[in-house]
Amino acid sequence: MDFLQAFVTINPVLAYLVLFFGMFIEGEVFFLTAAIFAIEGYLNWWIIFGVTFVGVILGDIAWYFLGRYSKNTKFGGWVSRKFSGYEDWLQENFETRYLWLAFVSKFLYYVNRITPLLAGWQRLDFKKFFKIHLVAGFTWLAFVFLLGKFFGIIINAIGIKIVLHRLYWIFLILGGVVIGGEYLLRKLFVKKLKKRKVAQ
Repeated sequence: MDFLQAFVTINPVLAYLVLFFGMFIEGEVFFLTAAIFAIEGYLNWWIIFGVTFVGVILGDIAWYFLGRYSKNTKFGGWVSRKFSGYEDWLQENFETRYLWLAFVSKFLYYVNRITPLLAGWQRLDFKKFFKIHLVAGFTWLAFVFLLGKFFGIIINAIGIKIVLHRLYWIFLILGGVVIGGEYLLRKLFVKKLKKRKVAQ
């Protein structure tokens, strides 16, 4: 029995807890891994949805307040240096384009964490921030659910036993594919942002 399979089978509550905190780091990998166990009946789909949604929203809120209260810290200095080239663009466009940024960034690793952090940094109204991220979080969850269903079709074609016996490697490969794909998308996102900055 694979380590992950044994862990989820013996400790389903801890598995949900790992899924919850996974939303603060990399949502897709943790959700799709949980989906494998839901397909086999080890985890409950409805609990996965609830834990994932709450984790996504609380994760965004945590990053928002980290940005809001870290401006004059060493971490804040690092963020300021990192985005010094975009400071004027952020001041002029961040709030008016935030709805677009929030939705796009939900599907981009790294940008997904930076966006709510910058929202706090720019002191975006929290009520506006919360409403936008509720909708963006639900949209993202609907997308990964459909992705999970497609993933389930592939798993059933391969054979669930084969997948479960190699789950550790599948987790690593899935992480590499998701993060690698999102890295490429982030490059395109930043490139597009630079073009808009130059155009202005």
